This record gives sequence, structure tokens and C-alpha cells, in this order.
Amino acid sequence: MKITYERGIDHCQPMLYVKEVTISTIEPAVNSDFLDKITFVEIGWNAISKRGLHKPGQRVMFIPPESVLPYELGEALEITKYLSKGRVRVTKLRGNRSEGLIVNSEKIEPYIPYIMKWEDLPSVQMQGEMISPSEISIDFCKFYQMPNILNEPNIFEYGEKIIYSEKIHGTNTRCGCLINPVTEEYQIYIGSHNIVLKESEKNIYWRVVKEKLADRLPRDITMFGEIFGRGIQHLHYDKSLPDILLFAASRRGDYMPNSAFLRMCEQYNLPHVKFHTTRFESIEQMRELADGPSELTSSHMREGIVVTSAFYPERMAKCLGFNYLTSKKKTERH
Repeated sequence: MKITYERGIDHCQPMLYVKEVTISTIEPAVNSDFLDKITFVEIGWNAISKRGLHKPGQRVMFIPPESVLPYELGEALEITKYLSKGRVRVTKLRGNRSEGLIVNSEKIEPYIPYIMKWEDLPSVQMQGEMISPSEISIDFCKFYQMPNILNEPNIFEYGEKIIYSEKIHGTNTRCGCLINPVTEEYQIYIGSHNIVLKESEKNIYWRVVKEKLADRLPRDITMFGEIFGRGIQHLHYDKSLPDILLFAASRRGDYMPNSAFLRMCEQYNLPHVKFHTTRFESIEQMRELADGPSELTSSHMREGIVVTSAFYPERMAKCLGFNYLTSKKKTERH
């Protein structure tokens, strides 16, 4: 089977959320006599479809936003002209949320392994040389690959106490003062989400963490944060130079409760995001919070929110704002 793409995808990972779902509700789309707005049982996205084509309870295949389709699949589905070089985008269609595609299951199934999740290439300053795996502390763990709550809407229970913060549009970093398994001495580890990096002034992770945090990192803790500012992503937060805010920490692979994390940040004078407490009510509640104004700048929108269970810190999700998802020229470097 021939597979080609209209954009480079060698750096991208397969999209994990292309799946069969059940239609929950169908109602006429606003401002249209020919379209229906569709919601689903298993996911929180909304889709737009031709009027009368589907019915509640029907099982359908769904492709979420930010998927990149092979050119051949776009042609088979006759949707190539509606994609952005194969990329599925969130759009506002006559005032309605259009957040993914309902597609023919027989046509899509052979192509599912070849549908990718779009990310922009990392900038030069985000790249660097890896340290030897033998020298990496076993406690220097990656941050949890947080799901979008619209892909997994049942993470939190109704009424559950949750903690949320503004999701910063930057690049994820981790750092810690941990035991080197070779030297058996403490050393500073710094990395991106996936890579543990050798020290280099050319590398933005090392440069920012060394300047802002390295002299006061607590021992035996891995800190997780977001580096942000002009040149990192398209949202800049009025920062001409890169800055960092921490949002979580782990000790030997276990995430710290938010209260313990805040006490530690206060004790060591570490910068962190602002947290809010509420109770989970609905996906629509999460959408409204995600589209709220940024707490870090008045120059642009917020990207979304990060949500964590107040009692189970390993249970978390993100929700991206509809305004952000429909914005022009946005970047997705990670």
C-alpha cells in the first residue's frame, strides 16, 4: 500500500486516539439548514456532519484534531481539499465547533497505523547532545504524557476536588539534583521531555535552568516545568528572554501532592504556576476555564489549563482552549 504525506512527519508519533466511538446526541447546527452538530459518548469533541446522515447510538470512526492523514487516505475520503496539507484542524463552521472527522470505517482501517499526531520540529536551541544512559539517575523520570481531557473525558468523577493551572505554551523541561549511578555523587540533571542533555550554553534547557534554578534545587527530587518566552512558541507572554515556571515534582517516580509541592517551592524559593481549586462538574466547565484570560499576559489568549486530582496527583489531564486551537500560525514544538 502506497503511503505519502503532504508534510514532513519523520519527527511525529502515531496518533493514538483514532477510534470507533458512539454518537451521543445530534442537533441541528446553528446558522445552517444542512448541517448537524454531533457529540459522542466516549470523547468530548464535537463534530459537524451533513444533516440526517447519522443517528444517536450509531458507532462511527473518529479522527481527532491535529492528526496528519496520508495523502492517499485524504483522497479516499474525498477530503484532501478540506485539510491543511493532510492536517486535521479545529475550525468554527458557521458558529459551530468542528473538532475532528467522522469517517468511513472500511476506508480508514488500513491507514490507522499511518495517521500521525502533528508536532512542529524543535528549534535549534531546543536540541542538544544526550548524556550516556548509564549515567542517568533512575529517579530522573519523564513527566506523564498527559492526555487531552476531550480524548479521555472520564478521568475525573463528578464532584471530585481538582486543582487547575494555566497551561503555558512553551517547552517542557525537567531538572533535578540526583545521584549519578556511576560516580555515586549528586549532580544536576537537565532535559527536555524525552532527552537528558549534556551541559551546553547553546541549549535553552541548560541555559535557563542553570540561571534560574540550579543553585537551589532540592536533592532527590525531579522538578517539572515549562520554559517560555519569545522564540519558543508563538505565544510569548511578553517575555523577551526565556523564563521558567514549575508545575509539578516527583520523588522516586511518585508525583508529589500539590500541597507538598507548594511547600517545597516556598522553602527553596522556586518559581511556580498559580494554582486554583474547584470541583469537577463537566467537560463544558473545563472548556470555559481553558478559554479564560491568561494570568500571565494581557497580550494574547491562554493556551488552556492543566487539571490534577487533589487527592491523586498522578491523575491529570489538559484542556486546550477552543480560541487557541482555532488561532492562526500556532506552533506545536515539544
